[in-house]
Amino acid sequence: MDPVTITVIVLAALFLLFLIGMPVFGALAMASVTGILLLQGVDGLGAIPGVIYDRMSGFTLVAVPLFILMGEIIFVSGLGAEIYTATSRWLHGLRGSLGMASVAACAVFGALCGVSVAGAATIGKFAIPEMLKRGYDRRLATGCVASAGGLALLIPPSVGLILYGLVANQSVGLLFIAGIVPGVILALMMMAWIFVVGRFRPEAVGVDDRTVTWAQRWDSLWRIWPVIVLIAAVLGTIYTGVATPTEAAAIGSLGAFLVALLRGKLDLATTRRILRETMVNTGMILAILASALVFGYLLTRLRVPQELVMLVTESGLSEAVILVGIFALLIVMGMFMDVVSVILIATPILLPSVEAMGYDPLWFGIVMAIACEMAVITPPVGLNLFVIKGISPESVSLGDVTRGAAPFVVVLILGLALFVAFPELVLWLPFQAL
Repeated sequence: MDPVTITVIVLAALFLLFLIGMPVFGALAMASVTGILLLQGVDGLGAIPGVIYDRMSGFTLVAVPLFILMGEIIFVSGLGAEIYTATSRWLHGLRGSLGMASVAACAVFGALCGVSVAGAATIGKFAIPEMLKRGYDRRLATGCVASAGGLALLIPPSVGLILYGLVANQSVGLLFIAGIVPGVILALMMMAWIFVVGRFRPEAVGVDDRTVTWAQRWDSLWRIWPVIVLIAAVLGTIYTGVATPTEAAAIGSLGAFLVALLRGKLDLATTRRILRETMVNTGMILAILASALVFGYLLTRLRVPQELVMLVTESGLSEAVILVGIFALLIVMGMFMDVVSVILIATPILLPSVEAMGYDPLWFGIVMAIACEMAVITPPVGLNLFVIKGISPESVSLGDVTRGAAPFVVVLILGLALFVAFPELVLWLPFQAL
């Protein structure tokens, strides 16, 4: 059977399995095995263990469960409330300060855990009731938290960037460093949009009648010293070359454990819950990774990436049109699949074409993460939308959250365009670290 026919059969089988509700890892595995049998016969199955072991035996992959563990510990530590209090006090006096504080708090929390759902849920529990109490529009109050939670996909330590680095064979440490500047810029762009809303629609941001003194500001900053220490311990050791991402993850997990222990947030039941959630999430991610590696191996044997590269280089289309098509595909995939699956499936297919156009793989990892940020706030499978609806008061509908997040999708698109036009914004910092 010719490779084109096999490719069509594999892709059709994959989408059919998705439609009938098969878990992502199962759909990828079954479609991959089917393709290998059609292409190479039963003997071809012997390559599967080697393909999986080659990538999954690496030291870097150990960082995934460690960062997930760190995030789970931080989630129960109570630091989320302290982060939100500090940011809201320091931004007090600006129009829309509570909304901007929510974005800033999500960005800081994302630098601790790397999981968007955890950031949105943790900060949202404190921020949304406070904003609604001060008269914020329901859509703005929920939409800003849902959208800012997605920054954890970009701001290191991001589990998504670790997986991209493994599949794309790129340095995870450099990817972490490359995500810092874009993460800060996108957070500032989101805050700027809230300020604009407050300027032209003051009724949407209510009235913040609190009195905040400088003593309160400094006190709130003192209370989040563990956050500063943990971020410095993880990102600082990676940037200076003192530790690898995996070693930094171990340092961060130990530090988070000590912080939670000193704050009296850990008991036997909580510790067991943390370990159970870490194992479940890690198992899910590694199962998808293993099946995605086999899927990527099959695509390479079918010469799908190579043919796509030839199609791109010989199509005569401008790079801008091709990039728009790539990002549109990522966003559409994210509307129906989780972020981990999008990264693992799309990277081996799209990266060769992107490299053929002369773009750096580090840059593509960052812009792919931004496209995936849109996925967590776009229906029908925008996970952050459902999380925020779940923790919001009953008066808030899912439609409120979705409409509130829509303007931030536009902000992310503008940010994506900025980093496409000026890739040095992404690459400058990692090149300084080389």
